[in-house]
Amino acid sequence: MWKHEHINANPPPGSQPAGIPRTALSFRSFEDPDRNEVVNLLSIGRPGYLSLKSAVFDWQFHCNPHSDGRSPFLVGVLDDGRDDGLIVALNGFMPVQIRFQNQPMLASWSCDTYVSPSYRGRGFGKSLLQHVSNAAPIMLGYGISDMSDPILAQQHWQLHPDIVLLFCHVAEDGITGRFKNLGSKLGRIRSGHAHPFSTEITCEDDGPFSAEVGELWAECRSGYASTVERDPAYLNWKYYQHPLNRYISYSAHSHGRLRGLMIARHHPEESVIVDYCGPAQDSRLMCELAVAAVDDLSHRKTMRIRCETTHAPMVEALSRAGFLAGRHVSRFRVRSNLAEFDVLSGWFLMTGDSDNDLLPRGDTVASRNTPGLHQ
Repeated sequence: MWKHEHINANPPPGSQPAGIPRTALSFRSFEDPDRNEVVNLLSIGRPGYLSLKSAVFDWQFHCNPHSDGRSPFLVGVLDDGRDDGLIVALNGFMPVQIRFQNQPMLASWSCDTYVSPSYRGRGFGKSLLQHVSNAAPIMLGYGISDMSDPILAQQHWQLHPDIVLLFCHVAEDGITGRFKNLGSKLGRIRSGHAHPFSTEITCEDDGPFSAEVGELWAECRSGYASTVERDPAYLNWKYYQHPLNRYISYSAHSHGRLRGLMIARHHPEESVIVDYCGPAQDSRLMCELAVAAVDDLSHRKTMRIRCETTHAPMVEALSRAGFLAGRHVSRFRVRSNLAEFDVLSGWFLMTGDSDNDLLPRGDTVASRNTPGLHQ
């Protein structure tokens, strides 16, 4: 926890732009009365964001089963004698239990990093991220902004080099879109994925994850050197209990046992494969689940399906299911405060790991009682 720690967060004399008065900043832990001020600050210049963030705020920062009790935000408040106590900088934390180089570890996602537009250019962002860098033994960032990325690099957050962005083009518009659709179709044909499934795959809309998923993860977790622990409590919180998003699960069974699980979210324009739980090296199983997801999401009507991952067997599986490599991948950085560990090798990351994936597109917001899109 951070108490009221005074930081002179201004640039050195002579480096600050003319006309900007020197202002001191103090950092402290988030307090419950800060909620509306924090949400309002995050919503500046982002139409529609206020209602969405308000809807997910308590779920995101107070209901996480991996929480270790830390404050959900570090906030920077003015200490200038005029606007004392005004929050102008903040960073959110989402604690998470991980495997890190095959060892159980407590980590934290850094999210919602923000400095008020009126107070940028004064070194506040750099001071904020210096504090954030030491908040947990392992700090994780995914979907990092252009503004924050160079500061994190200076703080020794290491950039993962192997994130792959893939799209399965289903019903893109226009001439270019038709070529993309054909490319995905030909890719699936060339892969030879025409053999019968070796598992029985079932689809469920917005259903809870049972103890069977926990047994599957316990059996498979040792195959991942570094990844988020995908226990049922975490998956239920992340996907089933989400206040706004609706998710679809594809379960592969063989001889009465759950062999693998893939989770997706439908959208008419761009659907997303968000997560996978199952054997780390079974690319065939991943492909069967991906093909089932593509068939189902296509039936529900979508233009394309997106997935992002660091996991080579998953990239292979998605490619065989008709996914093509895209550009503009998100940044994933890791900061270790445990020098003996290799930071980047062996990470299993999926689209749903990013906090950027928590908010829905506006036209798919639904209440918990809204029926599934595909009955």
